[in-house]
Amino acid sequence: MTMKEAGDLEPLFPDRDSDEPLGRQFTRRLRQAIESGLYEPSSRLLPRRELALRLGLARNTVTSAIEQLIAEGYLESRVGSGTFVVARIEKPAVVAEPAPRCLPATAVRFGLARTILEGYAVGIGPLRAGIPDMTTFPQAAWARITRRKLAKLRDFLDYHDSSGDPALRAAIAQHVQQFRGITTEHSRVIVVEGTQAGIRLAADVLLSEGDSALIEDPGYPFARAAFEARGIRLLPVPVDENGMDVALAPPARLAYVSPSHQFPLGSRMSLERRRALLDWAFVNDAYVIEDDYDSEYAYDAKPLPTLQSVDRHERVVYVGTFSKTLAPGLRLGYLIVPQHLLRAFATARVISTLGGVQYVQSTLADFVSEGHFARYVRRMTRSYAERRRALVELLERELPKGRFKIGLANAGLHLACIGPPAFDDMAVTNTLAKQGVYVQPLSAFCVARSDCRGFVIGYSAAPIADVLSSARELTRVIRETANSRA
Repeated sequence: MTMKEAGDLEPLFPDRDSDEPLGRQFTRRLRQAIESGLYEPSSRLLPRRELALRLGLARNTVTSAIEQLIAEGYLESRVGSGTFVVARIEKPAVVAEPAPRCLPATAVRFGLARTILEGYAVGIGPLRAGIPDMTTFPQAAWARITRRKLAKLRDFLDYHDSSGDPALRAAIAQHVQQFRGITTEHSRVIVVEGTQAGIRLAADVLLSEGDSALIEDPGYPFARAAFEARGIRLLPVPVDENGMDVALAPPARLAYVSPSHQFPLGSRMSLERRRALLDWAFVNDAYVIEDDYDSEYAYDAKPLPTLQSVDRHERVVYVGTFSKTLAPGLRLGYLIVPQHLLRAFATARVISTLGGVQYVQSTLADFVSEGHFARYVRRMTRSYAERRRALVELLERELPKGRFKIGLANAGLHLACIGPPAFDDMAVTNTLAKQGVYVQPLSAFCVARSDCRGFVIGYSAAPIADVLSSARELTRVIRETANSRA
């Protein structure tokens, strides 16, 4: 096993204005570095000659100090290998700070935003929502293209366009035209590290601290956290079977919506409400973030046009991702931005990250342009449709009649099981967790509503047999809980 090297020299540099001899200083500072844990057990020191050279000390001074600490039991010398921190050191007790630190306002906001995510279970197990079946990932085709790219790795090692690989941006423009009816120039596509990075980038460009933003209630907690961390005043708008109703919405600088497959309820924003939202944005000089996170998987409903494709006033920033169609670990998503904002978004991208991993982007570009992606989506659409059908049939058969309903389930990778307003979905969640079955309570996604109870159920993260087995346990506990409260 390769040993770690104790390479942080800053605490060891001597104070040449001090009256303390240099050798004593070095011995004391090295001892403190080991006791504090800065130099971890079994880590290797630099060779004595190199330590002396880097610290500006005589080699005899360094050697004398090291021999002293070997005698004290802090270090050990291994013939042919060097000098190492011993495996076990009794560290002095840590003294608590006398008073809490006064954090910067931004750090406080990030701490508060973190509480949103702590209350939201990302989910594990067969019922995990929004996760594709990664056992079906087209590994052979992906690996073949990756090998081709790695053979020319040097071409990707320098800085590149921070807005993304040009070939990938062109492939994305073609993809959204075929799958979502969006006609756009590839120059308006900006590649990011998934939906969350896209939302954050849009917030950086479109919002200032103290601005207001409409969000769906219930809605996506990570979007809410991104806005709150930036100091945005959130205005939750209730969502029903037709999506967000802006007739109930006050003026704001931005609206965040998932109109094609609302997260988490699964509803679709009606065409009438889509037009109303675009009118609202125009009247209020506002923008709309359209999160179209999993709409490639459409089943048995007539598709509605995206907000971006019917936007006549360039008010929509479209967010797409490959996390739901391929794998979240690829960390690849994209924005399609209005032309007049392109320079601002491109500059914000430069400032924030200078772009992503180029050879991965280039791999995806070929994967899309060679047709592998479209074929994979078509195949998985059939598979997920069958899984959804089996899950819906089980829920309709085993849920308490007349008390629970299944949200719209004609797209995506999850559905909502909606219960009575007073139903205790957290109690069911906790009971199931003790049995090793994990499900996400609908109440965890609510912002201001108190009538939102039920569960968010995925059907794509595991084989359908495992999904149905966990769903049976869920419905059993739901029935027991509902009967005990009846």
